[in-house]
Amino acid sequence: MKSRTSARLCQILLSVGCVWLTSLSTALAAEPSLISIDDLYRFDSPQGLVVAPGGGNAFYSRRWADRATRTVRFSLWQVERSGANRRALEEGEPDARAPVVSPDGKWIVFLSSRHSFGNKLEAVPPYSDVASDLWVISTRGGKAIPLAGSWKPYGRVFHDPFYGNITFSPDGKKLAFVADDTIDPRTPAEIANNVQIVREDQGEGYEGYRTAQIWVADLLDQPADVAASKVSRVTNDGYWYGDPQWMPDGQSLIVHANRTAKRESVRFSINQNYDLWRVALKDGRVTQLTSGPGPEISPRVAPDGRSLICLSSPRCGTHMDLFNLTSVTLDDGNVTTVLYDHHGPQSDKPPHLAPSYPLPRDCWLSPTILHFNAPDGTTTRPQIVDISDRSSGLLSLPPENFEPYANLTATRRSLTPPGDEFLKDRIVAKGEVVQWKSSDGLEIEGIFTRPTTPDAKPPFKTVVHPHGGPHSRSVVGFDFTVQVLAANGYAVFQPNFRGSAGYGQRFIDADRFDLGGKDMTDILAGVDSLIKEGLIDSQRQFVYGISYGGFTTSWLIGQTNQFRAAVPQNAVTDLTMMWGLSDIQSWTEWEFGGRPWEVPQAMRDHSPLTFASRVKTPTLILHAANDRRCPLPMGRMYYRVLKSAGVETEMVIYPDEGHPIRQLPHQEDVLARVLDWFARHGG
Repeated sequence: MKSRTSARLCQILLSVGCVWLTSLSTALAAEPSLISIDDLYRFDSPQGLVVAPGGGNAFYSRRWADRATRTVRFSLWQVERSGANRRALEEGEPDARAPVVSPDGKWIVFLSSRHSFGNKLEAVPPYSDVASDLWVISTRGGKAIPLAGSWKPYGRVFHDPFYGNITFSPDGKKLAFVADDTIDPRTPAEIANNVQIVREDQGEGYEGYRTAQIWVADLLDQPADVAASKVSRVTNDGYWYGDPQWMPDGQSLIVHANRTAKRESVRFSINQNYDLWRVALKDGRVTQLTSGPGPEISPRVAPDGRSLICLSSPRCGTHMDLFNLTSVTLDDGNVTTVLYDHHGPQSDKPPHLAPSYPLPRDCWLSPTILHFNAPDGTTTRPQIVDISDRSSGLLSLPPENFEPYANLTATRRSLTPPGDEFLKDRIVAKGEVVQWKSSDGLEIEGIFTRPTTPDAKPPFKTVVHPHGGPHSRSVVGFDFTVQVLAANGYAVFQPNFRGSAGYGQRFIDADRFDLGGKDMTDILAGVDSLIKEGLIDSQRQFVYGISYGGFTTSWLIGQTNQFRAAVPQNAVTDLTMMWGLSDIQSWTEWEFGGRPWEVPQAMRDHSPLTFASRVKTPTLILHAANDRRCPLPMGRMYYRVLKSAGVETEMVIYPDEGHPIRQLPHQEDVLARVLDWFARHGG
């Protein structure tokens, strides 16, 4: 009896123990884990959400990482009733992106890289925008059909935010879009001999494309094999046209274009003399609407069609100048009025923040009131402007209390499905805004992110991670690179040194003629400030930057030995090479006031390559093989000098990549190499 009781007690204890262990296991499984590089293949989020007329449902492009193919994929999805009932519109989720809903809510036009009628899209390099065509599908789902058949006269459709725009006419019977043509500009002899003639193009992201032209499709009432009865070319010259906007009468389009002799890339660099033009559909006649000395871009026609609003800058200056809101009348001599000059003498007390590019497509809330987003330090803020009140220029109500805007944002918020849900199970680091004074007393701020590893205690080993540009900025928000570094025990310091965007035009201009000067002092002063606060370990500092952040990295290790290891990626290392090889010659010309033979000493004095022989810091050089912005020879030259000087260095080149490294296996490799390089040198 006693033995049976003991046995039963053991069974009960064992049962309780199993239950406890199961509960413990479940609890442990529910604990969030650290972010890892492998999470690159778990991202899955909505993009380009458009709300159907009436607001009952919305459509978006699902962007997700396909682990099987190690690629980023896009497909068309629908969401109904407050973010519920999500579903793919096409079986198998073939490529689909950038959806646009027809005014009657019956049809969706979208971009896809798929082929139709045996027409294979002419290939572009893998580091350019993917070659795409237009397709149409019912909002109820079903089979997608191409816009045009084998007779289609256009080539690849542009879908970048500057040139590309797909827009229905007010009556919904026509569709305007931007595409190149199918004509090889080479002569028959050049084609036969397989030679390439150097012709000015748009550089980074556009390689392989011919000029961006405007096309209009007449849509069928009942699409069958195709959606258009015909497609007409509206512009036909050597200029690049973009962002078409319909006039309310449907008889003409407003576009922006640079029709001057000096043209270069607009990818991350809008500083050329773009003007607004009116294009008549009847005869293709192009009429100039603006003639400012700098860019006038992003036209948005007012609801009554009597005027438009656009973004403008009074000069062809930095690649990221502040934009002004500019009004253009369309029925009274095309009078252009800058509503407030953010470059002017009162720019330090603006009635509204300077708008981000581009203006929202739905920016008009009424015939006189519009909304847009604006950079503000490390954040972005919505703005609402009443252009009828030129004295104040800004509504007194906060955006969330202005009913039309509040309703618009509430509808979008309710219909936007959650994205990247795996992050709920991850420990996500929170960046904090830090401030300090530079050597000359200028107030500077940045973002400091603490490591997420449980054993990390201040002072932390720290990666200084300067942004590119230099006229860009670091913002509070999710940054995968920062998160991976934090998950591996590093604090991350992202300084918004002078020259950064988000702090006014004077701050942007503060580093002109002085790249590598006080902007670097700003960074080092920030590091010193955080060391004094006990947050950064002075003996374990690392530096990693991309583009101008790569310039910063290369420059710093030529001036100081305080970093244990460095990684410059796609870096500017020589300003003369940058002028001669980059797709934006204006960058060096503006920042240093001339071309290499005009300011040779300035180019030399401000090039990291000049000081490369001083470097003692172990340096890993990463570079994309096909970078048009910061071309590969700069990385090769820097590597050669370090190698000759006996510096511990390695160089890795990523094929089929442009300025942003996009391919998931390459992104994975970059992060793994950065972590390994820092770990090998004291991290």
